[in-house]
Amino acid sequence: MIVHEHRLVIGVIGNDIHVVANKVLERGLRNAGYDVCNIGVNTFPEDFIDAAVEHDADAVIVSTINGEGEDWVHSLREELTTRGLKDAFLYIGGNLAIGDQPRERVEAKFCDMGFSRAYHRPESMDIFLTDIAQDLAQ
Repeated sequence: MIVHEHRLVIGVIGNDIHVVANKVLERGLRNAGYDVCNIGVNTFPEDFIDAAVEHDADAVIVSTINGEGEDWVHSLREELTTRGLKDAFLYIGGNLAIGDQPRERVEAKFCDMGFSRAYHRPESMDIFLTDIAQDLAQ
């Protein structure tokens, strides 16, 4: 296992209780050597911000499986910046939209909201693990 000096905050936003994906993500990140603060499921945007500030996070990773995450995340980038974490990476992944919408359009919408990267219905967690390793190495 590679040991990273990077601190990550992860959780499932909003009225979403899909804990399995959250635990799989936590395990994958820990196995990759990251220091992970998992705030769990059914969380509010301010929970992510408070945890990121408390842990001086290098990245915040938001999950949503029920497709309602968009309603909860509009001000996350702005709040991170306001609270002194303007350089923190901000990721979102899972089922990011209700209904069948093109991946590229959905992911672009979240990047326009200030997310560093977005993963709509990703095929593998490996894509994210590769991306975060590259981003944090910069």
